[in-house]
Amino acid sequence: MKIKKYQKDCFAKYKSEIGYPENYSYYYGNPINVLVPIETNENGVMIVGAYPSAKFYTINGIADTPLADNDSPFSNESYFDGSRVRTIPSGKELNEVILEKIGVTRDICWITDLVKVFLFKQGHIDRYVKLGKSDLTENRSKFLEYAKKSINRLEQEIELANPIVIILLGIEVTKTILKISENKAKSYLDGEIRLKKINGIDRKFICLPHPGILMKEFNKNPWPKRFENEIGPKTRIEIEKLIKTRQ
Repeated sequence: MKIKKYQKDCFAKYKSEIGYPENYSYYYGNPINVLVPIETNENGVMIVGAYPSAKFYTINGIADTPLADNDSPFSNESYFDGSRVRTIPSGKELNEVILEKIGVTRDICWITDLVKVFLFKQGHIDRYVKLGKSDLTENRSKFLEYAKKSINRLEQEIELANPIVIILLGIEVTKTILKISENKAKSYLDGEIRLKKINGIDRKFICLPHPGILMKEFNKNPWPKRFENEIGPKTRIEIEKLIKTRQ
């Protein structure tokens, strides 16, 4: 019941807490809702992403137009987008690029985002303008502002989840939660366990590259190879130790 109470409270109050516009909606009027955690397994592994993605459709020939919320953080549901069947990439990336590599299954995870509402990039706004909707403005650039105001909610989730380890995905999430510089956050994406006191309790954190960057194969991107050969195996060993200790 504590988890359900948190979900209801967060859903009702979160937008006002961070200053997110209450009247923002997708093109056809679908509300932009607060995506509270749905996979809420306790005493396991907590996964913290940056912010939710959305369902994208092709409208009047304009592809990749956001029109609706995902069902949950890192959801991997499939849907028809007006031209083809597609799967939400964030959930698939989390499963295949991160969890499988570190030996973790979703059934032991509490999966959440730091910022719990969809954020519009300028490209999304440009698509809306082409479709005749011009009452929204870009707010992806406000991520850090929203993220800092979301720390209290995440700390509530940590208390409820009581995880053996908290995995932070990406530089933005790492620097905000651990309150460190961007350069230091980048250096932390190495699979090492780090401690930070949350509400009087030392919590274990492992910081990893965001799955999106691990999917991008190009010469100047060192992360896929580093994760495959170094960061992923190290994380897997650390989590195996923690699971054995818990048992």
